[in-house]
Amino acid sequence: MQKKYRLSGRKTFNYLLNKGTSVPAKALVLIYAPSKYTKHVGFIVSKKIGNAVVRNRTRRRLKEAFRSIIDDVKDYTNYIIIARSGIEELDFLEIKQALTGVLKKANLLEEE
Repeated sequence: MQKKYRLSGRKTFNYLLNKGTSVPAKALVLIYAPSKYTKHVGFIVSKKIGNAVVRNRTRRRLKEAFRSIIDDVKDYTNYIIIARSGIEELDFLEIKQALTGVLKKANLLEEE
């Protein structure tokens, strides 16, 4: 994922976690809030998921799944994607479908 789309800074993460709108799914949770800048996304994979190798693989899959649909996601919104336990057993296509589904549920995908 390109650097311009990365969400960084503890303040921004804490603001989104406290004030953002949460949309749960079986494998992940999406938290979003409007922003005055273009879209930014952050990923959280807790130590409950597995060891470092499993967490990093899960994070890489989530980033790639979001990167592949980033043009369809609405601008001027910040996103946090939190991995839930059980996501490590899903393959890439299932993760992408879960991410697309939760974005559709939140009405954050732009219509074509």
